[in-house]
Amino acid sequence: MVSALCAIGLCPLFSIAAIFAGFRALVEIKARGDTRGVRLAWASILVGATITGLWGGGMLWWNINVRSMIEQGPVHAIVDGQSGSVESFLDIFSSSSTPDEATAFLHSLHTQYGTLQSGHLDEDIAESPVDGSNLFLGMVPIEAELSYVLLFENKKMVKMTAQYDLFLPVEGGNKFTNRFAWLRIQTEEDGVLVYPAQLVEDMVQHGE
Repeated sequence: MVSALCAIGLCPLFSIAAIFAGFRALVEIKARGDTRGVRLAWASILVGATITGLWGGGMLWWNINVRSMIEQGPVHAIVDGQSGSVESFLDIFSSSSTPDEATAFLHSLHTQYGTLQSGHLDEDIAESPVDGSNLFLGMVPIEAELSYVLLFENKKMVKMTAQYDLFLPVEGGNKFTNRFAWLRIQTEEDGVLVYPAQLVEDMVQHGE
């Protein structure tokens, strides 16, 4: 019964407990000889294993596709773009743009700072509270403005801000996106370098 209750808990900790409790139940049933419940124990083990597998597969998929996009998506995109793969740079954005616009942005970035070596999320940025209605599964923001630190070949540290969209609103609900809307870099020469370029006009109109 403990195994069965844990199996229907739909939580990875409970589902793992269901597996161990189920095997323990089988040992107890075999040792006593007059105790029923073999089918229930095996059913609990099967359900627990299935739920555990789903949770494990989901977490693996999340880390490979979503978490890696959040942590390194813009960084890898710029590195690939500066290496000549403009398509890889364009692929991380939800907004439409032309290869020429992407090339112009990458050229401006290279002219001022050279080749990007590495980058990471800015750990010094404090987490800001997020409206509960803007959370997926009550845990992950549907959209977020993220800050990064970029390290270029001249050892120059540059701050970059990016708008990340896990979902985009569509008619009838939300569409899984896992892309970025824009990048913004505060430069020393031109003030602000933004991609896509059209965003500059939109931000000025909204007073940002």
